[in-house]
Amino acid sequence: MATKQHTLLSSLVATDTKKLKKGQVTFKTAMSRMGIHSVFDIVRLSKADFVRQLAKLSGVDGDLAYTNAQAYATLLARLRREQLTSSGTYEPQAEHSGIRAMVPLGPTYPKLFNENWTKFCKVGALAADDSPVAYLSALRVFVQQLESTSNDPKRLLLDSRRPDLKDLLITHESTFTPRPMLEIVNQVLGNNLSAYLKTQAADASKPLYQVLSERQYPFELPYNFYHHQCKLGLSGGKPRLGELNYRGSYLLPITQADSNDYGKVQLLTPHAQHLLTGLGPQQQKLLIAPAAYSTFYLNRDDLVSGWKSPGNCHLSPHVAFGSGYLLPAGQPDVGASNPSVTTLTSSHGGRGASNTVAVTFRKAGGANRSVDMKLASGAAVNNDTYYLNHLHIPSQATQCLHVKPTTGLPDASETGYTATFKAVHTTGTVAAPVSVARRTLTLSADAQYTPTADEKAYFAKVFGMEITGPNADALADLDTFMQHTGLNAEQVEMLLSRHTFEVRLSPNCPSSNAQRLGLLRNLGLPFPHPNHYGACYVNGNGSDRFAPDTSAANVTRQYEQFENAMDLESVDIGESKYWHLTLTSLDRFDRLQRMIRLQRWTRIPFNKLDTLLMCAIRAEGATNLDMVLNKNTLRVLGVYHYLNQRHGIDPEEFGALMHHLTPYTNVKSELSLFDRVFNSIRLFETPLVLDRTAFTVADNVLANRITLMQLCAGLGLQLTQDSFLLIAAQTSRALAGLKRDLATVSSLFRQARIARLFGCTVAELLTLANLLGGQSYKDVLAKGTLRPHDQTASPDILDVLMQLQWAMDWLHDSQQSITQLEQRLGPNIPLNQPRSSPGKRPTATAGPGPLTDALSARLSKLQHDTEFSRVTETQVLKLNLPTHNNANTVIPWFTLLTSWHVLNNSGLLVSLDESLALTDDPKGWLGAKLDKLLANVTLGDAAKQDSKDKLLAFLLDAHDRQLRLLQDLFQETAALPVDRTVAVIHWANTSPYAVLVEALTKSALMVAHFQRISRHAEIAMHLRLSNRALRMFLCNRDWLGGYPITNSEPTLSDLYLFERFSHWLNGQDQPEEALLSYFSLANPPSPKRMTKKLQLQISESANVALAKLLGWATLEVENLTATLPGAVAKSMQHVDWVRRCQAACNASGLSAKALLLATAITADSKLDDWKAVGEAVVTANTPSNTTRE
Repeated sequence: MATKQHTLLSSLVATDTKKLKKGQVTFKTAMSRMGIHSVFDIVRLSKADFVRQLAKLSGVDGDLAYTNAQAYATLLARLRREQLTSSGTYEPQAEHSGIRAMVPLGPTYPKLFNENWTKFCKVGALAADDSPVAYLSALRVFVQQLESTSNDPKRLLLDSRRPDLKDLLITHESTFTPRPMLEIVNQVLGNNLSAYLKTQAADASKPLYQVLSERQYPFELPYNFYHHQCKLGLSGGKPRLGELNYRGSYLLPITQADSNDYGKVQLLTPHAQHLLTGLGPQQQKLLIAPAAYSTFYLNRDDLVSGWKSPGNCHLSPHVAFGSGYLLPAGQPDVGASNPSVTTLTSSHGGRGASNTVAVTFRKAGGANRSVDMKLASGAAVNNDTYYLNHLHIPSQATQCLHVKPTTGLPDASETGYTATFKAVHTTGTVAAPVSVARRTLTLSADAQYTPTADEKAYFAKVFGMEITGPNADALADLDTFMQHTGLNAEQVEMLLSRHTFEVRLSPNCPSSNAQRLGLLRNLGLPFPHPNHYGACYVNGNGSDRFAPDTSAANVTRQYEQFENAMDLESVDIGESKYWHLTLTSLDRFDRLQRMIRLQRWTRIPFNKLDTLLMCAIRAEGATNLDMVLNKNTLRVLGVYHYLNQRHGIDPEEFGALMHHLTPYTNVKSELSLFDRVFNSIRLFETPLVLDRTAFTVADNVLANRITLMQLCAGLGLQLTQDSFLLIAAQTSRALAGLKRDLATVSSLFRQARIARLFGCTVAELLTLANLLGGQSYKDVLAKGTLRPHDQTASPDILDVLMQLQWAMDWLHDSQQSITQLEQRLGPNIPLNQPRSSPGKRPTATAGPGPLTDALSARLSKLQHDTEFSRVTETQVLKLNLPTHNNANTVIPWFTLLTSWHVLNNSGLLVSLDESLALTDDPKGWLGAKLDKLLANVTLGDAAKQDSKDKLLAFLLDAHDRQLRLLQDLFQETAALPVDRTVAVIHWANTSPYAVLVEALTKSALMVAHFQRISRHAEIAMHLRLSNRALRMFLCNRDWLGGYPITNSEPTLSDLYLFERFSHWLNGQDQPEEALLSYFSLANPPSPKRMTKKLQLQISESANVALAKLLGWATLEVENLTATLPGAVAKSMQHVDWVRRCQAACNASGLSAKALLLATAITADSKLDDWKAVGEAVVTANTPSNTTRE
């Protein structure tokens, strides 16, 4: 028998016996559907919310039910509290002391009310009504109440924002352990992403961070978590990725030749410059990915009607520009042509002329079709055609490319046929053509070109939307474009350099291009255009989305062919106005997304970023005719980012270091960079105007003198031989003369701005460049070009800038000035020569400088003293040596001494010309020579020994006397200690004997040799080099380093390595003996057979010794030397590299192993490799790792 249950819910309202209306249920059923099982469930809701929800299900009085539920809930709560009180349980109290302990307990709350305290919450308990748990519960209920007040399907519910809350396990740890907000956000987003990726078959098995690095849409992606770890961990004052490569570069720019090894650790220098960008590997790949689309896509209607390309007025906005089109040889879809289209011609062929070219149309799985195409060139304002490769003279007409088939085009029913070829816009002369742009044309025999699977996939990957044809018309809608890119309307105007950001050309840089006046027949659109400044890159080489009418009289079409830059136009539909982008194309959309992302990553304004990119592209010349981003672009961004962080330089200024100062601006409140530099301060009645006239620095024409003064004022230089005139000579050399044009002022600005960047004068800059790489480096500073992106051998302006930065840092660290460095290296220009011929010195190219009167007098004294220090025949005769031998023949002792090369004919000791040794042993040398001499003299043994003793004593005295002449000379003139004289003279690539011979013969070379030795002596004194250190490194040149010999004496490499040795010696507490002994330990005598075990023993002992000297862990040293030959740092060059790596590790917090990982990483490295570097950087930043061994 069923038991009837009575609940309070059934008592809240009277039972309604009336018939229920359609769609309504009883009160009990309504409560069940609402998930309410007690009166407490009701009072948890607000009254309005309960009444509203009940009304949807039942017609009972919800207001009365809620009031009754509140009453019941209050009554039940009171009864429960009463039940919990006065239970009779006694709570023990704390023991009292003193007087209070002597009296019985008085009336207390526990005695009077007898509370059951065990039923109450302790302070801080999770169940307390004031605990964080209670607050979270109340807050969640409140949020749910708010959410239930709306039915908007777009509302973001708590369960979608924090889906983890409903599953949160309430524990003491989860309640009271603080968690960073970022960690919670990452966890929530990560869980949601992981759940989503499980539904995607292609990504279901991939780690989350791999997917984030591979996806490219939305524009916040790609995201490389491990690169971000590196970026954050190496922030602040720490050396960043790329900079670590330069700090740990194995080779330094001290070869005094145009080398490009600085920045190379395990990979080539460009990789270091790529890392300097601060961009992740996938970001780098996205930027420089090959162009996905052709410039133009022509369909069947275009071909049949005859297609005409945009013009050429964007290619040379400042200078008169004549051009023609060429089809480069070797294109697979281009066959024979008549006339040839591979070279320029001066013949136009007459009106209506064209070139017939066989173009191959291809179809997947089908036979190829050869179609005869009529290719020609002509103006936009008419349909007259001329030879495609005719070099048109400069005119106001913009030259277009005409394409029309004559025979062989597949029928309309034969779908799928396409052909692709490239046309190169060429200027210059017929004999010396210059390529300036390249356009790719894809021809389709179908009514509409159908993108390939790769083209569709690429667009979907970067924009998140599908395309079906050659134009993404849906994306041209401004609202859709802003939605997909995250830009606002103002940013789009800035991106396109339109409307508010309209381009302005400085009136002081007028254009000489006849097209500047606008479309032929004065139809408007004069220069400048957005594809001249601000939006050059995104507009690329054009779009063919013109007005469909092909007639020459269609002015709108002519406008779009002449000024072929994207714009924003509005269309009125009813009372609404809709904006869209014009003249778009798949190629331009691709350029737009790259530009938008790069601007977002670098935070450089669009106009300045475009200028920087285009300066890099134009500095590449004919190697980047497609105007694409490539590895050189990454190099430019990297070096700019590095130098901007160190010194601060505007992007447009940095662009001018590679190409031209821009005379444009699109910001209303700003002047162009050209005017900011040269016309911001008006010193004369007229500004500096670039009228392209030639001038010289020597003429007295007033206008030219004013120009020189204006240039000096703008550059902050003086019109002197060691200031402006110095860089003017370099510019004149590079440009074959000076003109008032952009090329000239840009070259002058480039040299002056680089000098200011590094905080030196232009004279010091050119001196330092000459010392590093000779005239070729000074030419690079004057020209500022970039090498082809696929070449690495010869240094360009970016490499020279980084090498100059290194030199300035070293000079500052070693407390030298550029002037001191020049004085120490001597007057001769750098000239590289392999060290394989150590006996042969490069030819000197500069004579000795003038001497002071005091030095001239001192050298005259040396000549005089040398004369009196000679060994004469008379002095030899006074030794009372035997006069006759056993055969009674006269013994000519002086003749024997000269013939056996003990003396020369002038009486100078030849032993002073012996090679430098670790210790001088004149007694041994002379004794050996005398033994050979006496062996050929027939005397008795006693007589021979007596003669040897007398000669040896005499010659040793003569040796000391002659050597003392030079010791006294350099002690007086250079304060050189006498014990170092011989070593310094040999370091200067001469000998005491040679100097004395020159003094005795009064040779003209004596002054040059004296000055060269004095330079070496000054260096030895400045660096505090000991006699033993000098002799050890000079006797074992490989122990110093393996850099080549140059014309400077000493070489820059010798000076640097000796300075580093001195820096090492004086920067630690070990004696010099310990440092020098290390090199002997690292370079033991070569055994007859070197085994692996013996090599390992040498390596281990050397690494332990070096680690002790460096105060570094042995393991760290071993990780570095493992990359060296023999796993040993055998030379000062090696030790310096280890010390620089140690400094980089200390500055970054990385271990040596992690440093090598960080310098070997590239954009092509695997994600696991980036993970290893990222984790190493994070480990280096943990508190337990802040103090390294």
